[in-house]
Amino acid sequence: MSKEDIIVKDKTDRLTELEDKLAIKKNRGHQLFWIKFNPGAEFDYDIKDATEDVHWMIYEIKRLREENNHYKEFMESYKDQIKKELE
Repeated sequence: MSKEDIIVKDKTDRLTELEDKLAIKKNRGHQLFWIKFNPGAEFDYDIKDATEDVHWMIYEIKRLREENNHYKEFMESYKDQIKKELE
């Protein structure tokens, strides 16, 4: 297993772990928030629901991984084709 495969596996596991944690939070009725310091706010912080943003980020990560895999497959087939033509 190459170093790249290990990194991808680790990231996949971390993404799955994040999805599992979000599901647990949802089942327990907990929410996920962005908290930003704002001295002008009533309690010095702006609080915003982050659940939708995190779900979108997970979706984008999965989409980009799939797109990356398609590009890798394309490049491998292109490389093989070039090798055959050069032989």
